[in-house]
Amino acid sequence: MPDLKAGLSLSIMTSKFARILVAIFIAALTSPALAEPLKGKVGVYSFPDSVWWEQWMGFQSRIEANPDFDIEWYLRGELGSEQQLITGARRNRIQVISVSSQGMTSLVPEMGVLLAPYMFDSLEEADFVLDNYLSGPISALFAELGLTVIQFTEVGWGVLYTVDKPVIEPVDLAGLTIRISPSIILQSFIESVGSDYAILELGELIPGLQTGLIQGGLTNVVFVHNALDGQVCCVTRLKSMYEMGANFANTKWFDSATDEQRAALINSYDGLPTARKNVRAYVEQVVAEGQAKGVNYIDLTKEQRQRWKLASSSGLQRILDDTGPEGARLYDLLLEGKDAFSNQKNSAP
Repeated sequence: MPDLKAGLSLSIMTSKFARILVAIFIAALTSPALAEPLKGKVGVYSFPDSVWWEQWMGFQSRIEANPDFDIEWYLRGELGSEQQLITGARRNRIQVISVSSQGMTSLVPEMGVLLAPYMFDSLEEADFVLDNYLSGPISALFAELGLTVIQFTEVGWGVLYTVDKPVIEPVDLAGLTIRISPSIILQSFIESVGSDYAILELGELIPGLQTGLIQGGLTNVVFVHNALDGQVCCVTRLKSMYEMGANFANTKWFDSATDEQRAALINSYDGLPTARKNVRAYVEQVVAEGQAKGVNYIDLTKEQRQRWKLASSSGLQRILDDTGPEGARLYDLLLEGKDAFSNQKNSAP
């Protein structure tokens, strides 16, 4: 019996010791203090000294100050075009990217309805519809493709720039070839207003302007300011296509992070209301600087804008034809949001 008692006592002690070791092991695995920093790459293309550059510098500063992260930074386009960034993020070779709405349509063509000519009458309307009607469905579409939206971003209205003469009415485009990026939205817009277009890479843009291959292009104010300084005479603020963007994370990588890490990735970038305010103020600053250099920035009257809207109306139908039921669903949501915005505006005291 003594041997049996001794063996039983030893068994109990061994079992307790094993449980203690398991508890210590589990605590070690779950302890934030012992967790490995989250490793990853951030890949974007941002103009130095622009408002977007400042936003990324702030994000980088906050993340680098957080010991829960070990991030490599590629903020000047070192990892390639928007299409290459998207491919890299989906394959988890890049963990965080930023893409414009034009770039987003290469993966989710249905988003083209947001960029159809004259979808929105004001920035306030665009904000309301995106925030209340479209942000969730857009996020869901990208989630199906392995990308998590961690922040929507602001770009603003597109503009038309020209080399030699101002373009105020659609008829002024006669005889001009306009440079566009490879986008069905831009193609449909230019074709609907009766102009010719050329699809050129960025490296071909300035030679194309200088040789007369093209006489203008579609882009945003900041690109004109930063990349085309001294190359154009006139910029028409069409207020036709409103562009936003999004910062994405690879979903598997994002889901592997702790709650605190995910919150830091979301909150370390400027919130959308702040980003909108800062970007729009920066755009007006850029316009003032361009005007001081002699660039003719043209604001259309209400009547002129209406004529552009009528001239480009066929562009929407082409986009709807090409994007099918999912595009139609987003379009219906967009119209629902526009109606809600109008009702809210009309009922305001």
